[in-house]
Amino acid sequence: MQLTMGQIGSTPPASAREDVVGAIGLPIWLWVANRAENTIGPITRTASDGGLTVSATGTLNRVEWTLVDANGNTVGTITCDGVNAPGTPYDGRNSAEPSPTCGFGADLNSSPGTLTLTGTAYWSVEWQGGNQSGQIDVPAQSNTTQIRIGELQALLRN
Repeated sequence: MQLTMGQIGSTPPASAREDVVGAIGLPIWLWVANRAENTIGPITRTASDGGLTVSATGTLNRVEWTLVDANGNTVGTITCDGVNAPGTPYDGRNSAEPSPTCGFGADLNSSPGTLTLTGTAYWSVEWQGGNQSGQIDVPAQSNTTQIRIGELQALLRN
């Protein structure tokens, strides 16, 4: 099944470019960017051998997100679970509007600089076959990226 934590989607997006910067005081949307069976689920596979057939379904239970500043201090953590686990991709709407499913609120976005964003996916696999069934908890899968946050300043002239 190759269950994994997918690529991180966020506002602001991860970028090596100096001009891609988010603003303090705006919400940060979070989502799994490369949506596929093995990154957001559910995913089902069946195998047969010697008259025995086993079927397994992997489900993304939750994604835990952590935002850490350049000094190693945790700025915020959030868990998005169930149907909200993969988050909602940002669609260009008003950037002051929070994500409908998964993200950090504007109140947690108060640290300027380069921040490390980590998403950790927790999967479970339900299986059945040979008149038996069970559940397998898959080891956590993580992915990390960096985002830049800056301050907006205005200059008023008369």
